[in-house]
Amino acid sequence: MSAKKALVIGATGLVGKQLVRLLLKDESYDSVIVVTRRSHELKDPKLVEVIVKDFSKLSKYKSKMKAHDYYCALGTTRRKAGSKEAFLKVDVDFPLEFAKIVSDLPDFQQLLVVTAVGANSSSPLFYNMAKGKLEDGLLNLDLKSLKIFQPSLLLGDRPESRFFEEVAKVISSIASFFVIGSKRRVGAIRDVEVAKAMIEVAKKNEVGFNRYKPSHMIDIAYS
Repeated sequence: MSAKKALVIGATGLVGKQLVRLLLKDESYDSVIVVTRRSHELKDPKLVEVIVKDFSKLSKYKSKMKAHDYYCALGTTRRKAGSKEAFLKVDVDFPLEFAKIVSDLPDFQQLLVVTAVGANSSSPLFYNMAKGKLEDGLLNLDLKSLKIFQPSLLLGDRPESRFFEEVAKVISSIASFFVIGSKRRVGAIRDVEVAKAMIEVAKKNEVGFNRYKPSHMIDIAYS
């Protein structure tokens, strides 16, 4: 077994949970570190938890975040965050601070980050603007290896109900019925497909920058 270590931040969200589950099963890694505010539901000898109650103090835990491949799936909603400012902290400030911290660690090889389709810092849509601002900040860091994954509507089991997303899921599922090939979907991608694509891309260990759209991720997940 390889001595390679993976680290996941945002491990309790849709994509984050799938990342942890798949990484624990993957023999490419002998250790999976999760940086989280609360204990993860999975128990495994490969799993190492770093509990961080306040992500604004993330730098204090730098010595516990030594890994090779770093997966960032941090994200929230404006409703859960409570304000635009709080949302920007979780979706922009914390991921950028995380990137700065881990890229300075000796064994850093690559950072793989989840943003969203339509990410554009000049967008009039607040969500797209925030994700674009994150991408701009990450690119400015000039990392050795940066991979950005832009899912569209994420399909998965959420603990909370989101009415409009549930409606969108139904519409997407109906539309997908008419698309040739069960792996092709209109306007949606499953959380596990995003996670699989991220891990497969990480295994290639390629330097430089790349951005992955939903159709590309689905192709990678099933290749």
